[in-house]
Amino acid sequence: MSKKLKEIQKKLNKQPLSSLSKEEIELYFDHRLQNLLLSKKVLVRNELEYLLGETGPGNLRIEPDLFRLLVDKESFVQSPFESIPEIKKLKTLKETAEKHIEKNINASETQELLIKILDNYLKKSEVVSKEPFIIEGELNRVPITCLIKNGGWIFPDIELFLFLKSSQEQKRFPIIIAKKISGILFPVFKGLSIMGLNTYKILLPEKSREIIEAVKSDEELLRELKYNNQFQFIDKEFVNEIIDERYEGEPLKNFFEVILKNHIDTYYRNFAQSKIKIADNFMGTVSQFRKNKATRGLIAGYENKQNLLNSFMP
Repeated sequence: MSKKLKEIQKKLNKQPLSSLSKEEIELYFDHRLQNLLLSKKVLVRNELEYLLGETGPGNLRIEPDLFRLLVDKESFVQSPFESIPEIKKLKTLKETAEKHIEKNINASETQELLIKILDNYLKKSEVVSKEPFIIEGELNRVPITCLIKNGGWIFPDIELFLFLKSSQEQKRFPIIIAKKISGILFPVFKGLSIMGLNTYKILLPEKSREIIEAVKSDEELLRELKYNNQFQFIDKEFVNEIIDERYEGEPLKNFFEVILKNHIDTYYRNFAQSKIKIADNFMGTVSQFRKNKATRGLIAGYENKQNLLNSFMP
């Protein structure tokens, strides 16, 4: 291990990932990638993003907004294994699956299935935007608006805050549904009295099952997609009120049938009565929070992350 890498790891024992410079994060990323390839042999882009951004200690995770600035390739193979037929086959299978996911994750068919799922809970539902995907409706007579990022992350960016600002202006209760919501946002959501759900899933039509599950093998070298357990294939039972017993505890079902059912009235009242006027950006909104150590830490964390992201810009 190089002296510079040891210094980086020592730094990370005391400080967050955002404390690293552009050069340090690039070196640290390459180190993590090489370690993963030792055991996985071949990784595709989304698989690597999952391993670096959703597993391991929270303070060492590289979230997708930073990951995408570090990566310009679609797949990675450990060099001594590039010519092995089994590895070539695995690479092809994984790349085929990745292309299928990219094509279908926000396709009209997938969005229509998501609408059918939400129609089990919402009245007067209506799609008001397909990109970003936004559905309005009523839940327990409360006017709501859902921002859905199927299989993706929600970040503290202008898209999110424009959505929240619009919801406040229209007096609709905003609900955020995504595979993952950036950790910095949950204190913000609490301060604004809004609700978000991490599904930890990529929802895809049932037809996708065969393609995804093809990336499996009993052969030692043929490793399945490392995030293979994070797919939910939308079959008939899943759409129809998710009543099948195998979906007991499923995040969407629990969110709408338990959490929202029990708490939406209180949250909507608190949201509607909030003194905070939501701006179209993170700083303009959070700067209105009560001035205390927690708020200062939240702002500092955001600024550090933005400085690191900006260091990649030309």
